[in-house]
Amino acid sequence: MGHSFGSLIALELAGSAPERVSQLVMVGTAVPMKVSPALLDLSLMQPLKAIDMVNVFSHSMLAPPPSALGPGTWLYGSSRALMKRVLASDPAGKIFHTGFKACNDYTGGEAAMERAACEVLFILGRNDQMTTPRAAQSIINKARRGKVVLLEAGHSLMLEAPDGVLFALKEFLRP
Repeated sequence: MGHSFGSLIALELAGSAPERVSQLVMVGTAVPMKVSPALLDLSLMQPLKAIDMVNVFSHSMLAPPPSALGPGTWLYGSSRALMKRVLASDPAGKIFHTGFKACNDYTGGEAAMERAACEVLFILGRNDQMTTPRAAQSIINKARRGKVVLLEAGHSLMLEAPDGVLFALKEFLRP
């Protein structure tokens, strides 16, 4: 299972070792996963501005639904704080650029999906501006046993639609 960049890593694993993967979950995914040149530049030169840009485009709403983290929770603030913490863990400050460049440069998604022999669940955000549902269509079409769950959310599906993600996972991962 993986979200965004992590979904490409999970897909590559499923395609590289199809005998070892029985189920694959791809959350907020796209193939290709093109990253805007402006975001690539900011992630290298001004990573805090890149964090702000990602934060704006990752959320589709200003406040979480009642099922989210509870009163007083601020999606933008919590996401920004997490990204700043990740950035601080990298002394070179290039962690976001490295990830965005890897997403942008990855070209093996369709071939990996053709090699994958597992069931695939795609959990996509109807309002996702970073990995639009339409951008996942090429690998959805290549999945042998694919199921799509489309949620009312942006790219931050786990924050914006936590119950929808959880219920989709529970249904898919039942033995």
